Amino acid sequence: MKTRLTEILGIEYPIVQGSMQYMSLAELAAAVSNAGGLGLVPAMAFPNGDELRKEIRKVRSLTDKPFGFNISLVPEVVIPEVILEYINILIEEKVPVIETSGQRPGNFIKPIKEAGIPIIHKVTSIKHALTAQADGADIITVIGTEGGGHPGLDQVAGSILWAKAAEELTVPVLAAGGIVDGKSMYAAMSLGVDGVLMATRFLASEEVVAPREYKELAITLPETATILTMKSLKNAMRVVRNKQAERILEAERNGATIKELMPLISGKASNIAMMEGRFDDAQLSVGQGIGRVREIKPAGEIVQEVMEDFYKTHEYMTALVKNNQLG
Repeated sequence: MKTRLTEILGIEYPIVQGSMQYMSLAELAAAVSNAGGLGLVPAMAFPNGDELRKEIRKVRSLTDKPFGFNISLVPEVVIPEVILEYINILIEEKVPVIETSGQRPGNFIKPIKEAGIPIIHKVTSIKHALTAQADGADIITVIGTEGGGHPGLDQVAGSILWAKAAEELTVPVLAAGGIVDGKSMYAAMSLGVDGVLMATRFLASEEVVAPREYKELAITLPETATILTMKSLKNAMRVVRNKQAERILEAERNGATIKELMPLISGKASNIAMMEGRFDDAQLSVGQGIGRVREIKPAGEIVQEVMEDFYKTHEYMTALVKNNQLG
């Protein structure tokens, strides 16, 4: 399938696997890339540059297809010097695609542009999308409020944002938030976007780094099982509504500072708790689309299933139009 996205990234299908901190590592990214999509690995999951280099080389040993790494630009979490160090490592290692997120890309993307590496920037509003485009991002991912992770404070549905982004931006647009199969991909692309980004669907993959028990729990969750935490920090996060989420919400209601919240919202601490099976002690990032995910499969099979479902949906829509044409 050819779109502006596939042509820029050199991939077969316009499907990007969303970066999931500590969970979407080399094995998952390579599996998605080998299946024709684009796998992403979170660079900030690694404690130092040497470990990051090892992971880049590991991905490359598992696939000869394009892949990417995400760089989080969140200033409260990562200092600029570390961001620039990691960006330089990605450039030196000739990573095929780089995704940025967390704040305006600004000067951070200058060395990436100079290296000729395609840049995807992830946003939650049209305003920020236009700014990122002006900064030089080659592709913009627009996340609806349905999405897991950080879907923004405005709580605007993806279908509204994607259509508007496709109308107002000149660069290719990736739709994200609530997309878990070919039907939702077809619906998104009918609004004019150039591809989709999916994370929650790949949460139920064989390759994602999480206990089997967590994956089995995730596929039982309804679409109503999530809530937004961290709104007081203006960095809202959609997570499973469990005891840890309730602790965070209570602390926020009581006016906790970011320093006071850090022990509760630490991604590293949550990952440790999740890996140890203490799910109620972890902030578990999941999108509302989890309510439509009911099977754990290899990532490559997920990509193929999404594309098969996409074409079946197209056949259905074609027949629907043909059978109901006026005149």
